Amino acid sequence: MVRPRRQEAQRAHLITAAQRAIRDRGLAGVRVRDIADAANTSPGTVTYYWRDVRDLFQDVYEDAIERFHQRRQQASDGLRDPVARLLTMIESGLPADRDDSLCCLLYEFSPQARLRPGDAHMRRNLFDKQADLYEQILNDGAARGVFTVRGPIRHVACNLVALEDAYGYHIVTGTSIDRTSALTLIVNYAETATNTNLTTAHAALSART
Repeated sequence: MVRPRRQEAQRAHLITAAQRAIRDRGLAGVRVRDIADAANTSPGTVTYYWRDVRDLFQDVYEDAIERFHQRRQQASDGLRDPVARLLTMIESGLPADRDDSLCCLLYEFSPQARLRPGDAHMRRNLFDKQADLYEQILNDGAARGVFTVRGPIRHVACNLVALEDAYGYHIVTGTSIDRTSALTLIVNYAETATNTNLTTAHAALSART
């Protein structure tokens, strides 16, 4: 009998393997055999843990969402300055490059949100949680007199998340909008929305990293 801890470790290993397979083949092209090969195991092992591969995909998506959100929250939580927090939040919301595994994985699942209620719920939850983080930063900056937010703060927060989603897709698909261009465009919007000189601060932050 397989012990619970070993089962948990095996499930985590298979989820990671499925992530690699989806990244390499695309969600529509992945089969159980591909996941098994990526995990260096048999297809029977995959189906032992997930009778329906769609349930595995659901777990993969949920894991990716959680890791993405945690990465962003941890990046901003360690900072006190609202400007640094806002700029770090923007930086952490975009793919590092077109091969950013975690972001590519999330974009693979995005079209499914229209067809699968579970994916749609998780996608909404991810959007809302990212907007919540932005809203906290903007509220803090406004309360401290650093930001003068033009318009409802929630609207600005949602617009920032939407810009990340849109420009991030351009980055991973390799259009004329690369990461540097996307950062400039989003920072410019945030600068206008907060009536704060973020361009100079962003240049200084980029020079240190």
